[in-house]
Amino acid sequence: MAQQSLTIRAVVDRTTLALNQRLMLTIEISGEGANKVDYPPPPEMGEFLKLAGSGGNSQNIQFINGKMSITKSQAFYYIAAKEGTYTIPEIRVSNKDNQAVSEPVTITIVKSAVQPDEPQKQTTVDIPDTGEDLYLRAIVSKKTVYQNEPVVVSYRIYKSARVNLTNYGVNKLPETVGFWAEEIDVGNQPKIWEEVINGQKFVLADIKKTILFPASPGEKSVGSLGIDCNIRVPRQRRSNDIFDSFFEDPFFTRTVRKTIFSQPVKINVLPLPTANKPENFSGIVGNFDLDASIDKSQVKTNEAITLKIKISGTGNIKIVPQPNVLIPQDFQQYEPKITENIIRNENGVSGNKTFEYILVPRFPGEQRIKSVNFNYFDPYAKTYKTLSTPEFLIRVEKGNDELLSMGSGLSKEEVRLVGQDIRYIKLNTNSFTRTGFKIYKSFLYVALCIIPMLLLIVSVGYNRHLEKLSKNVAYARSRRANTIAMKRLSKSRGLLAENTQKEFFAEVSRALLGFAADKLNLAAAGMISTELEELLNQRNLDSSVVNQYIELIQTCDFQRFAPATVTKAEMFEFYSRAKEAIVNLEKAL
Repeated sequence: MAQQSLTIRAVVDRTTLALNQRLMLTIEISGEGANKVDYPPPPEMGEFLKLAGSGGNSQNIQFINGKMSITKSQAFYYIAAKEGTYTIPEIRVSNKDNQAVSEPVTITIVKSAVQPDEPQKQTTVDIPDTGEDLYLRAIVSKKTVYQNEPVVVSYRIYKSARVNLTNYGVNKLPETVGFWAEEIDVGNQPKIWEEVINGQKFVLADIKKTILFPASPGEKSVGSLGIDCNIRVPRQRRSNDIFDSFFEDPFFTRTVRKTIFSQPVKINVLPLPTANKPENFSGIVGNFDLDASIDKSQVKTNEAITLKIKISGTGNIKIVPQPNVLIPQDFQQYEPKITENIIRNENGVSGNKTFEYILVPRFPGEQRIKSVNFNYFDPYAKTYKTLSTPEFLIRVEKGNDELLSMGSGLSKEEVRLVGQDIRYIKLNTNSFTRTGFKIYKSFLYVALCIIPMLLLIVSVGYNRHLEKLSKNVAYARSRRANTIAMKRLSKSRGLLAENTQKEFFAEVSRALLGFAADKLNLAAAGMISTELEELLNQRNLDSSVVNQYIELIQTCDFQRFAPATVTKAEMFEFYSRAKEAIVNLEKAL
């Protein structure tokens, strides 16, 4: 069996950016061995790019031709700090002897766009002086906030009736160094309305809205937004000819371009108070609720339990960390499935983040999932708050598919050979034998002499075999392992249908785990793939045989507790691979 494939890619959202602009770097790990590899740390970019924060991670699991493929990614944000060309170095990950290296990525950092106070290039077209008839403002929801408290910045254009504005385009994006930014979708056609300002009627429109989360305390500056405006103006009269007045009609106009900028805005960011600050505080600011639930509180061993923890409210949902859930050691758990539902509007960022855990109890008894705490700072109450989930009590009963210790209670079978008296041969000259025929040289005579001896040897060997079966449990389980495993596989073949996927993979899992447990004289209940892999490797078996066997067990677990859609043909192929793996392990042991 070939090594598990492993690849890594470094992907950026742009290869050319201006100073103080944000770059998103996504590290993507994929392949069959991706689930055994940890995320690498964010690469150091020197003086060119400064790390601004993490964008969270995601994971996708697929089954292709019966094989499991995992793709997971981690996003990081950087701020361009120095002009020039920079190459993001190789990023390496490894799993045992399997190593993957990403391709280097070259990016170019250029100067910022023209600032408001820089002189504009002269053009041959006269640019009208719109003065107070056309301008752009940056309006913030708050000018004094706490660290990580959201600020909504609206860039609003003001146009009087004397200006005929046809369209506009962004010339320069605002600099938001020191902020985590979330864009609000204003649509292709922003909403417009009218207001009277100083006795003059204006048409207003919010052309861009951004939610900013200040990452550190102090006075922060939100840069200016620049837009290029196309303004339609009438053509100038060339003479006093009466026909020139005809060309003063608005239909005969020309379009000129003018760039306008908003003024930078200062925001005072207050540090979070140190009084009563929780020890494990993660920096979350807002107003949140915490909810947790399990789908069942009474189960049998090897049955899956789903634990859901949901954090909802207003604040930067994206940076909400994974809860510290203390799972009992008798449970097998998988990486949680994380889903986000985020709403961005004028009120800030709201929504929820759900963490879904799949837990599998391996031993009977009462188990407790302890309470989970979540801390955040409420900027309105100006105090820290702690939310807690209830403690869950789970009663685990012994499952029907659990293989108990067999002990020495097997009944002993006795074998009795029933013999017959030897009948004497009558010797006379009238017998049917030919003259000169010697009976001891005939095949029948030799066979009659050898067969009883063979029967005696076989009966003694079989009797010892039965005694060993009755006294040696390990020997008995090992001898019957293949037969039991094949019976279970035959049962799984009857479940080859798309609506019985879960039952099919459960039966195959029982066959694989039960066969290995019988061969090693272990209890199948409580056995997990990592422990089985270690025990098999201790016997110096062929690594390809062990890897194939463990991969099939892990695939069964994923299909049972986090199932994906597979076809009947893929299930039959998986059945054949499981049968082959049992045969190979039988030969190796």
